[in-house]
Amino acid sequence: MNIPSSMRRPLPARVVVVAFPEAGGVDGFFLVAADSREVEVPSRPADWLSLAQAVPVAPALSRIEYRAGDNPWPSRQVDVSVRVGAKRYVVTFVQQAGALVQTQLVRTLNCPLNVDCLVAVCFVADLVSKIPVPPLRYLVAGLAVLAILALGLAVAVVRRGFAGVPEPAPLSTDTRGVPIMVIPGLEISHGLPLRHVAAEEQTIALQTVRAVYGLIKQLT
Repeated sequence: MNIPSSMRRPLPARVVVVAFPEAGGVDGFFLVAADSREVEVPSRPADWLSLAQAVPVAPALSRIEYRAGDNPWPSRQVDVSVRVGAKRYVVTFVQQAGALVQTQLVRTLNCPLNVDCLVAVCFVADLVSKIPVPPLRYLVAGLAVLAILALGLAVAVVRRGFAGVPEPAPLSTDTRGVPIMVIPGLEISHGLPLRHVAAEEQTIALQTVRAVYGLIKQLT
């Protein structure tokens, strides 16, 4: 909520908007010290910002709601001209930057298989490759793949069991044009990250898939 800073100015000079308002699902508003019939605002001052017409709150007090889109980029702003009575006032809308959050999300999802997992995969692959009987070797390899998948699932389940561990979903699915690597050589520009799945769970799933890929690649 934004309240006029002084009685000389009937509305705020600056409104700060969070970077990811759609994630919170709450629209913002500011107050104007004037009758709603005396207030006129543009409905779409920018492609990322829309304003509703003023509605009365109390005698000589109005409320203007605004809706902003998510901003996975650096901060942005727009000056909006609002008419109050016979005068016009400029209100500057400033939206916080979400670039750092999205950059870190993409970096985490694209993180290659960690060293411990890579060493374990190489060790298992070396043991499987030494089995002299091909049918038995294929069977053990299949069991190893299932074991990796089960381990990934167990890690996700155990992590959920820790009290107080946050499980936030991505604030935005906009990766700023950076594709998400599923396995080396396979990158997805659309579809990842998933909006309603915790970012940590998506990271665990991708690490599991990369571990399976690493094992298969070692054995072929």
